[in-house]
Amino acid sequence: MAGNKKIAKNYIFNTSYQLLAIIVPLVTTPYISRVLGAEGIGINSYTYSIVSYFVIFSILGTATYGNRQIGILQDDPVSRTQKFWDILTLRILTSGSALILYLCYALLFAKHKSIALLQTFYLLATLCDTAWFFQGMEDFRRIAVRNYAIKLLNVAGIFLLIHNPDDLWKYVLMFTGLNFVGNLSIIPYLRKYLVRVKGYKPQPFNDIIVVLQLFIPATALWLYEMFDKTMIGVITQSAAQNGYYEQSNKIIKMALILVTALNTVLLPKSSKAFAEGKLGEMKEYLYQSYRFVWFLGVPLMCGVIGTESVLVPVFFGKGYEPVITVLCIMSLLFIPISLNSTSSAQFFISTGRQNIYTRCVLIGGGVNILLNALLIPHFQANGAGIASVTGETVIMACMLWYMGKNGHIKVSEVFRISPKYLIAGGVMLLCLLFAARYLPLRVWSLAALIIGGAAIYFAVLLVEKEYFVVTGIHHAVYFAKKRRAKK
Repeated sequence: MAGNKKIAKNYIFNTSYQLLAIIVPLVTTPYISRVLGAEGIGINSYTYSIVSYFVIFSILGTATYGNRQIGILQDDPVSRTQKFWDILTLRILTSGSALILYLCYALLFAKHKSIALLQTFYLLATLCDTAWFFQGMEDFRRIAVRNYAIKLLNVAGIFLLIHNPDDLWKYVLMFTGLNFVGNLSIIPYLRKYLVRVKGYKPQPFNDIIVVLQLFIPATALWLYEMFDKTMIGVITQSAAQNGYYEQSNKIIKMALILVTALNTVLLPKSSKAFAEGKLGEMKEYLYQSYRFVWFLGVPLMCGVIGTESVLVPVFFGKGYEPVITVLCIMSLLFIPISLNSTSSAQFFISTGRQNIYTRCVLIGGGVNILLNALLIPHFQANGAGIASVTGETVIMACMLWYMGKNGHIKVSEVFRISPKYLIAGGVMLLCLLFAARYLPLRVWSLAALIIGGAAIYFAVLLVEKEYFVVTGIHHAVYFAKKRRAKK
């Protein structure tokens, strides 16, 4: 019971931590879309896609590896301190190298030089990022509080300082600079967990093979998104098409965090359970997480499709009509990405099967890039969306095939639990599509659709006596009775 409470608490903290990193742009999107326009959004998207290649190299595989190793060593102060300095030293070396290379690119070759230089702060933020350590220690509160403060400043700054397309540089500086400041702000709290280890010299290259094994799939996954944006820009020569894709991607990424945040919480737990030989406990985490994917992934997918005709005009304003089709296509990403995130974090990475994970991701990445080249010339941003959905589905098939073939899970169990959620999601979708036809394009209409859709979905699940809903009601009744007894 105590373990479940801690998981729930850390899930809430981690969800808010991840969500705030994306929700701020979404909160300000109706304003920013109108002020900067599709052209400005596209320039930001393109320059960010370029700096992201360098950020990937600077991170290497240290974030995931650090989370896993600190989770395993969290009860050993000396070992976790040594491992922290090993990983941080490697991060400083890779980030410093990436920073020098990026500055050479920005100064000599960048198309939008001033904006590209402002994106440098993302690399500085990566250099001093220690969030992976706090995640491994299961201290998600620290990171969440940091983000609340920084992101609220971000929102205030946008409405106070961004007023016309010429303020694009302020917009970019706001996000990159505050990201850097946010990472600096949690460094002092490391003292709570680190101890003095006399005579120890960091050994950053001790586990470089494992780090690189994690780097390759992480890179491929990130490159999906970055290649999409870069190839849209290169093939279509249209910043507006990049803007359409970027806005669709923002909505999908924000919603996905609600599902995938649980994996960051359970990665150190699954790693520790595997290291201690508690395979039954690890498998239980895995199956419950798959159930959670269907529980939240289906309504998010159906909800986006059902509300997009109202959501896009309300959020983005005039000129963003093409986003509706792109968003409909990309909503199909919810299930495969969420299942892939669960399989990778709680099985492949936790059990040290990075090589298999890498192969699955590279196969899907190859499919994604090939389809981008074939589809973007004909369908532009829509083609990039189709390529991403297909690539993620291929990864999902490869991962589940390996796990099922080797007897680690029963693949049928992963899908056997889905009908309840698909039925509830289908009912919700039909109701949303019907209601959206008659509602005006207003904020209150969007709010009504979201609240009404959620109510319909959970009502159907209650009729079906779904596990999470029934368990949640039982817990609520139990705590209510407990409070009354205390009074």
